[in-house]
Amino acid sequence: MPSRTPIARTPIALVGLGPIGRSTLAYALFRPGLEVVAACDPKPDLAGTPLDKFVAGAPASIRVAPSLAEFGRLPKGTVAILCTQSHIPQVAATVEALVRARLPVVASCEELVFPQWRHPEWAAQIDALAREQGVAVLGTGVNPGYVLDLLPAILSGVALRVDALKLERVVDAATRRGPLQQKVGAGKSVEEFRAEAAAGRLGHVGLPESAALLCEVLRFGRPRITEKLEPVVAKAAIETPFVQVAAGRVAGLDHRLVAESPAGRIEITLQMALGAADPHDLIELVGEPPLKLRIEGGTPGDLATVAALLNAAPAMPALKPGLRHVLDGPFPICRARA
Repeated sequence: MPSRTPIARTPIALVGLGPIGRSTLAYALFRPGLEVVAACDPKPDLAGTPLDKFVAGAPASIRVAPSLAEFGRLPKGTVAILCTQSHIPQVAATVEALVRARLPVVASCEELVFPQWRHPEWAAQIDALAREQGVAVLGTGVNPGYVLDLLPAILSGVALRVDALKLERVVDAATRRGPLQQKVGAGKSVEEFRAEAAAGRLGHVGLPESAALLCEVLRFGRPRITEKLEPVVAKAAIETPFVQVAAGRVAGLDHRLVAESPAGRIEITLQMALGAADPHDLIELVGEPPLKLRIEGGTPGDLATVAALLNAAPAMPALKPGLRHVLDGPFPICRARA
């Protein structure tokens, strides 16, 4: 009988063990092409904890390092998977430290999907540093990173002309993790929601990054982006394991964005609310020919984010060094049973 070629295993180091980091750890254990070799989280109560305390079957010999400096010597080809914060100022120092350690970085940080939009100077700096160190840096996930940027771009591959994109995502936030339910304002009064939204403490991070990335790759030109954020009010009491919402209080958010540029227009509607009716993802391409793609039930955000990270990790060592984005290719493909 012909012999089977052993599957090459990519060593991964997890940075951040919140809900997404722990889920990434759990699913990484079942990937034949991945091997968890290290983990780090700065929370004092996690330092020194063996990984099998988080997920049964995880290597007990690996303990959580309190800082990147205490990772120790990592196997050649190790890829860092960063699952911490959403904004560049919160992750910049960590990304830079990982790059200086010559580790390719794939991260769930929403702004890292296209940091050139909000943080062009930092984007240029990290691109230069990553090129100098010979590693790639990639932000990915489900939204941004897939549903509202990668999928519309792929759909345009069979269009002769694209005039506009109309993108819509409706998410039942009751099915999502606790931190996300808090981020969409569930349980707050309408007044509290508006005050925190105005202060930038509420709302979904990443819509401008998706729109700006699409304008970049479709050659629409630099867009003028306007956004509107409104509360979704509960008509009846709603309870999840993480929050209780009385009728008349906020169940979630309705986030609208319009990106206008010289050659095209992008409209994005994102509703994330507890009990949202008819969850779905919808991509409508206005052009020649007109095209429409609908995912019934929507893309499960938490699991899809984990999948995006794990599917991207094996390709990271071979990516061209520098700051990359999800439309640079190669596109993520699930090879869990390869």
